[in-house]
Parts: sequence; C-alpha cells; structure tokens
Amino acid sequence: MAIKITIIGWYGTETIGDRAILSGIFTFLKKAFEEFEVKLGSLYPFFTQRTLDEDYSFWEKTCNSTFPVQIFDSKKARELDKAISDSDLVIMGGGPLMHIEPLFMIEYAFKKAKKLGKTTTLLGCGVGPIFSEKFKKSLMTIANSSDLIILRDSFSKKYLEDIFTEHSAILQKKIYLSLDPSVQCAKDFNRLFRKNIALDTIAVNLRDFPQEYSKNRKNIDINSKLYKFVDSLASDFQEYNISLVPMHYFHIGNDDREFLNKIRFELDKRNISVQNDPLSMTDTLQVYSQAKFNIGMRFHSVVLQTMVSGKNFVLDYTEPNKGKIAGFLNDIDPAGFYSDKYICLQSDEISTSKLLASMFEKTFSPEKELVDSKLEIYINCLKMLL
Repeated sequence: MAIKITIIGWYGTETIGDRAILSGIFTFLKKAFEEFEVKLGSLYPFFTQRTLDEDYSFWEKTCNSTFPVQIFDSKKARELDKAISDSDLVIMGGGPLMHIEPLFMIEYAFKKAKKLGKTTTLLGCGVGPIFSEKFKKSLMTIANSSDLIILRDSFSKKYLEDIFTEHSAILQKKIYLSLDPSVQCAKDFNRLFRKNIALDTIAVNLRDFPQEYSKNRKNIDINSKLYKFVDSLASDFQEYNISLVPMHYFHIGNDDREFLNKIRFELDKRNISVQNDPLSMTDTLQVYSQAKFNIGMRFHSVVLQTMVSGKNFVLDYTEPNKGKIAGFLNDIDPAGFYSDKYICLQSDEISTSKLLASMFEKTFSPEKELVDSKLEIYINCLKMLL
C-alpha cells in the first residue's frame, strides 16, 4: 500500500534550488517507502504547476517509477486540513525555517498534524535568520511538534539549539545532521543527465542583496560592489561570455532577472549577457556543469555548482561564519578546498583578485563516502518513522 505524504514549505515561490530539494526528497521517499503518493502544498499553485510539468520526467528517471503528485493551496486552511487528514506523513520539505510570515503556516500544519495523530518531520531544513520573539517561538513549536528533525548543516543545528537555550526551553527531539536534499538531486543529475561538453562561458548567479541578512541590520551597499565585481570579471575574462544565470524567476521572492538586467545595462559590456528565458532545473544544472567555471551567490547556486562542476567561486551574502553557505562548505569541504575561492560579501573585499589567483587548476571532488553516508541518514530515518 502506498504511503500518503503531504509536503509543505515554500513551494509556490520556489527557486531552482527548491526544485532540486524536492527532487532529492522524492529520491529519499522512493528508497525508504518504494510506493508513495504526494500532496504538495503551494503558496501559489499555478507557479508550482510549472515545476510539476517541467520536472516530473526528471523525477520519473531518478526514481525509476511514476508516482502521483497533487498540488493544493497551502494558504487555504480547508485544503491544508484535508491534505493533513488524508496523510500518513507530513513533511516540511527543506528550505530555511526563517523570519518570513509563511513560517506560521508551517506551525499551524504541524500542530494540526499532531492533533490528528499524524507523523511529522523537518526534512533537510536550514534554520535562520530569525529576529523577533514571535518567530522564535513559532520555530520552537514547530521543532517540538516534529517526530523527526533532519537539518542540512551543523550551523543550523547550533542556531536552533541556541534559540532553545536563550528561552530556557527543552528541545524534545534528537537533531540528525545531513546535507541539503539538493545534493541528492545533483548526484542523480550527474548519473543520468550530465553532458560533458565544455563551453567558453562563465556562469554567474547573483541576487539583489537582502538586507535582512545583514549582520548588523544596517544598510550595506553590497549591490554597488557586485556591479564592480562583474565589471572586473568581464574585463579580466574578455574571451569568455559572462552569463548571468537566475535561480529565481518569480517576482515573489525577488526575480533574479530584475537585478541581473540592471547590471547588464549599466555596465554595457559586449561579453555580459542575462539568461532571461526561464531555464528548467535540468537546463540550469547543464549550464553549471558545462561552464568554464561558475560563480554563485544564492545558496543553492553554490550547492549545485559545487556538486555538478567543482569549478566554482563562492560569494557568501549571509552572516560571516554563521550562515547557510558557510555551513554547507564547512560540512562538504573539511579539507578547505574553497578557502581561496570564497568571499564573504559582508566582511571581505569584493574583487576578482582571489579568483584570478586560484584559476581552478584543480576541480573540487567531494568525498563520496562522506556524501553517501550523510544522505543515507534521510533514508534510514524515514524507514524508522512508519
């Protein structure tokens, strides 16, 4: 009999990274339960329908089977209640538990699920940033309403534990640590879809700097420094096409194309272009895998470039030594390969000098045993749940 699963989260505003998370989760579910069916909660179902249309064939191949996926509106309590009531398992499907209003939807869903006797899990989530008391209390309620907590990095674990300590509260469940579920998606892509064609392209993902990530909550003029960075990049690598590649194509959550086109038109360099036609998840991964090298700013551009290319430079916009990007690199790269391929935008000089110095003479290759053992945590823990 198929396991009935409700997945909720930030779907409906999903980035390419969120789509990679979902793909990784489906691989875990297939390995844990064999047969399953999914109700996928979306904040904007019309947008998630595109994800379903474009990515389902990828899921079929990675799972080597078909499975039903039904989209519902997670903003509507009646639809959310019905999905939870009909399910065996309710999953918060990756992404950050952070200071945004939909966090209260997750809290409501987990409290409702526990009231109905349903099993709940935080599957591959990050934690933070969270600033106000009401969001911290919501986070603690979600954590203590979870039957299983698997976080995507050790920094998130500390962030969550520190919030409980700050409130003299007890976290009732063990925290398991793995890697972001998108790592599994990248592994599946490399195995089934990767085309080994090298292009004379430098693929760059940037985003409009989100002030909520500022370490001191004051205005930091990082955007103007990013303009100068791209200008230098185009000058230093005139023989390459500098392709500005979005990870997000929806105005809610900030469509990357708006910021990238501002850079393109202001700089007006012949070798700078913007990928304005939306790419699918698979096409985005192909771009990263075939680029001469990559530069990533959004968290999942860093994760996916690292896993499908290994020739990538990291622009970390999160809080120095605490954020999700540093957390991922800390866990995936214990030998420090990226130490000279990393700029913290909030504290380091933003220039191409480090990039020119490293020049990617070597390609990062994550330790297979480390990655496999961490991803196996998802499968083993899910098997124990039901």
